[in-house]
Amino acid sequence: MGNQEQSQQTIEKLMRSGVELFSRQGYSSTSVDQIVKHAGYSKGGFYAHFSSKEEFLLTIIKDGIDFYFDDLKAALARNDRNLLTNFKDYSLRLVRESYKQGSSMLLIQGCMNSNELPMVKERLIQQMEEWRQFLAHFFQVMKDEGIVGSPLDARILATASMAIFNGINLQHFVDERVQLEEMLLVILELLQIREPK
Repeated sequence: MGNQEQSQQTIEKLMRSGVELFSRQGYSSTSVDQIVKHAGYSKGGFYAHFSSKEEFLLTIIKDGIDFYFDDLKAALARNDRNLLTNFKDYSLRLVRESYKQGSSMLLIQGCMNSNELPMVKERLIQQMEEWRQFLAHFFQVMKDEGIVGSPLDARILATASMAIFNGINLQHFVDERVQLEEMLLVILELLQIREPK
């Protein structure tokens, strides 16, 4: 196994350990010592890849949600794109995988702890703005193609969609009777989707 492959394996194992411990104990109650011990590495192994526990948390959150935006970017770039089908499929994948991987809960924890962690707050603001800009662009393309019928500005639609995503994730965390898949139905209603003929 090469150094790069081994390094990636270390990062992934540390991140799985972090997700598990943060989810079980909370961000503030989990130390770097606990993360590395749980993953079977030394502190040196941790700090070779992450400058701090805060950066580690942000990497987990970003990694757990970025696949969605990569998928949507690829959908926009294709000639045979079916934007509505792609949006539905990739959004359901995001809902299920980000929750299953723990990214949704860590995003909520990151937000809750952001006032005590200025670096986390600053990076979350930046990350959320990147997500908002991309979603606004995607929604604008869908508006231009007559798929989105809402009169609201694409940026407002993006902000509202992100709020629905976070709100339903939080409710599901507290009460699993709230189904994550309901999120997509609400967002589609917000967008006033017009099915292509």
